[in-house]
Amino acid sequence: MSLLASVTLDPGTQGGTGAGIASWFEAVLAGPLAEVMDRERSGGATSLAVTRMEESEESKEFFLPSDGWGPMRQELMRDPETANVVLLLPDSERPIAHVRSSSIRVRRPNVEVQLLLDEQMARLDDGEYCESLVDFLVSALNSVNPAFGHVSADQPMTEKTNLDVVLGRKVRKSVAEARQFLRGYSWVTVCPVELAERLGGVSSLESSGAFCSVIPLAAGGVVLQATETIFEYSDEAMRRVFSALAPVLPPGFPAFDPANPDVRFVPKDARQLG
Repeated sequence: MSLLASVTLDPGTQGGTGAGIASWFEAVLAGPLAEVMDRERSGGATSLAVTRMEESEESKEFFLPSDGWGPMRQELMRDPETANVVLLLPDSERPIAHVRSSSIRVRRPNVEVQLLLDEQMARLDDGEYCESLVDFLVSALNSVNPAFGHVSADQPMTEKTNLDVVLGRKVRKSVAEARQFLRGYSWVTVCPVELAERLGGVSSLESSGAFCSVIPLAAGGVVLQATETIFEYSDEAMRRVFSALAPVLPPGFPAFDPANPDVRFVPKDARQLG
């Protein structure tokens, strides 16, 4: 099973979206991808790193093993339209990891930052590994004040959330309203500070019984972990998360989308509980 971590940044991002993008890439390279980056220095892996400031401009390449992280970080701070780091193993037909930021679909000044790990990297039944994923997420977002985020299994690298799919919401609309309605929910959900306050804050979220871990972020927002491992994120656990977050979820009755059969959701209108 693959793993997707995806976070929405917006004008409320502390220090600007460029700083948020740089924080994301830095945390990924120092956390989930640190071991593979070390292997690249000895020829055991290959990275492809590029940024593009505007659609009309050419991409700029970076050679992380020789150049180090500094030059790419400086470019990310300028808030590029897209940025990508792709990691491949020798004789691999597809990447084992992809780090991305893009404003194309969510529209500037918003940006989506993402990490996709294939099944070779994602040990979804390993409690220690899953704990390290949550630690990485907190490290990446602690100074950012994100608008939304989630960590999910077996989902494509898309800006759409589970609720975007089953409620038929446009990505641009759900991003624009991310601090009014939570964009979605998953094994790990990042709730912005505005919605966390409407839910009663950290103490209320902890007492809801829906989360095994509730971690406040220093710049605003909270990281909500439903179960110790992603493997344990059952339908029952998902229903508990849905019930706890219902007061801040967008209204509407969700409908199964045959084009996205793996999207997980609770078949209820949040207004029934919220």
